[in-house]
Amino acid sequence: MQIIREEKNVRGLPLPNETRLVLSGELPPQELITGCFVLAFRGNELLLTDLKERGWDIPGGHVEPGETPVEAALRELCEETGASVETPEMLGYELIRLHHKPERYKYPYPDSYMVFYSARIARLDEFESTEETRGRALFKPEEAADLSWIRQNRALYEEALRRAVSGNKEKRIIT
Repeated sequence: MQIIREEKNVRGLPLPNETRLVLSGELPPQELITGCFVLAFRGNELLLTDLKERGWDIPGGHVEPGETPVEAALRELCEETGASVETPEMLGYELIRLHHKPERYKYPYPDSYMVFYSARIARLDEFESTEETRGRALFKPEEAADLSWIRQNRALYEEALRRAVSGNKEKRIIT
């Protein structure tokens, strides 16, 4: 486990809060995981989705009842990009800790987690825009470096890229 970023009072979360981004191969408690994401690569190119509300972002989203974190990540990846990947590998997680519970707060309190996986793309099926996303694209490292999510999560991205480029793991296509 390696802490790569710690922040307090992050915008977009109920205040006061603190977050911790951690490189780790171990899942946090599953009942506290609210979202899962995939940094998926073809060679050194990162696959991103163009979300209508946020722009270019890594594919991912909420865990549905009965889903494991990896199932949620793969479902979201397919829904938002049309991609299938080889065996995803646990990359890390972000701990979100709230110091005050807002009314009608629907997530675990005081701690919840978002989990990140890295994977190599096995297949890109045809993809059309949806209510949530305008499309998808592959970004070379120099292009990805200019994107907000990558700038904010540089160490996580670089570790995922390193694994994607050097990965000698057993290949198993996951859809």
